[in-house]
Amino acid sequence: MAAGVERRPGGILGLLELCNQHGEAIEADLIRAGVRLRDVGTKRFTWRDFAVLVRQSSADSALLRAMHPERYRWGQVEHLLADLVDVANLLLWSKTKDGSNNRNRPSPYPRPGVEDKSKRQVKGTAMPVDQLHARLAALRTGTSPPTAGA
Repeated sequence: MAAGVERRPGGILGLLELCNQHGEAIEADLIRAGVRLRDVGTKRFTWRDFAVLVRQSSADSALLRAMHPERYRWGQVEHLLADLVDVANLLLWSKTKDGSNNRNRPSPYPRPGVEDKSKRQVKGTAMPVDQLHARLAALRTGTSPPTAGA
């Protein structure tokens, strides 16, 4: 069996899994193409035909909307418009007192799939300073660092 996409099984099993998850969307795309899900596996509409239709779904397909609801509408034009908004905001900001002092820079227009780096999150737990010094000393001397309970 061929390898799948997005860590899913490939081949017929992968198509069946996709149908279980997004059956209604797939059915809508098939109806637009003039076939039905019940036709899959017949001479008129083979499993290969079905796989090609699913793999080559257009940007406005119901399947892509179902799989990626947050970004299916974002094509090249939408990204370019967001870039224009960002440039206009930066131009306006540069003419202000904040802009001349390089502070309170405007945030970029939110885009799907792009993480806002201005909202940085630090994860983990704090370490007491004495433990930090002990670990750094162990690194310098080449000994093993003390464990958390020591």
